Amino acid sequence: MHHRRIRAGNSKTSYHAPGVYFDSSKAVVAGDQVFVVGCTGLELDGSGFVGQGDPAAQAEAAMASLRTLVEEAGARLEDVCLINTFTTRHEYRALIYPVIGRHLQGVNPVSTGVVVADLAAPYLDFEIDAWVVIPRDREEGHERFRLTNARGGFLMPNIDYPNARVIKANDHLFLQGQTGMSLDGRRFDGAGDPARQAEVAMQNVHTLLADAGASIKDVCKITTYLTDAADTPRIDAVLAEHLSAVRPVVTSTIVKDLARPELNFEIDIHAIRRTGADHERRPLADDCLLAAWPQSRSVRAGKFLFIQGQSGVALDGGGFSGKGDPGMQTEQAMQNVRVVVEEAGGSLEDICKITTNLTDVAYRSAVYPVLGEHLRGVHPVSTGLVMKALPRPEMDVLVDIFAVID
Repeated sequence: MHHRRIRAGNSKTSYHAPGVYFDSSKAVVAGDQVFVVGCTGLELDGSGFVGQGDPAAQAEAAMASLRTLVEEAGARLEDVCLINTFTTRHEYRALIYPVIGRHLQGVNPVSTGVVVADLAAPYLDFEIDAWVVIPRDREEGHERFRLTNARGGFLMPNIDYPNARVIKANDHLFLQGQTGMSLDGRRFDGAGDPARQAEVAMQNVHTLLADAGASIKDVCKITTYLTDAADTPRIDAVLAEHLSAVRPVVTSTIVKDLARPELNFEIDIHAIRRTGADHERRPLADDCLLAAWPQSRSVRAGKFLFIQGQSGVALDGGGFSGKGDPGMQTEQAMQNVRVVVEEAGGSLEDICKITTNLTDVAYRSAVYPVLGEHLRGVHPVSTGLVMKALPRPEMDVLVDIFAVID
């Protein structure tokens, strides 16, 4: 059965991307998974924008859109497992999290919040990504471990925001973004020492996976956020110690800021519990430009396919296409995506979600037409972010894709 794509359309008639041909959906249902477009103050019909200059109003509109899309997908707001929040200024966090907390009262998602250099348009101050899983047993729902509240903690001591540290949703495991924070949220270890922060984060990851009856071998994908590219070698050394034997898929970006100035590093983990054979991992070449430690270019866990963030780096790892040309880099990235999806037994039609990371919002005009050509008729959900930097200085674009093989 093909994935169900909700409110499929084209950006050429939208409020924020007129004239750009890019097929997309507002939500995609793939088995028990519901992927939702990055929600902002943009109205769902694309006709207008709510809350210009008012991040809290944008958050209200975004959360209303999220509820609408989740329900149209046949799920409930209580099925939300993971939210990622993106703001363009650090001070907006104090405005948007009370709104999110009110809408998700009793839901207790895991979450990661980063400050990006920019979003898709100058009037966007806030965007939220949500990952939703429809439970196999509606009465039992999802298992949420280590429930806590940001209020009184180190990161957001004055904000009422209930959340979990790890969620088991069918076979999927979602972990709170991990830093140098203690698991009770009260203490921070490693100020001024990014490697120590990474070590604390990975120790937390081991603990949280064990809470949910899993292990580090179940990890499929990691996403890392750094505030300074110069910290990469020290952080990579820590990640290698914990994850080299696992060979996860990795996407890494350099962000403008994290939840507190003391934080230099945060890691998101997505894992799927093995129910028999190990996940299928297709390793990167050991001399790949992007990998300082053993990683995979794809991990297939059942029907779910995780793909390394793709750029102008060739799949053999040895060359880079399109220096100074974001469109050419995107062409190489999408050629890579096609190869990786097909070698895992799927096709481009199995793509559900695409996140496009750029280093300059002006590159959208070169990048999205290329994406649109490759994904014509696919209609994935989409989120567009502008990061401070990407893993290598010549990179202008990094495409992150998740697929469910039908």
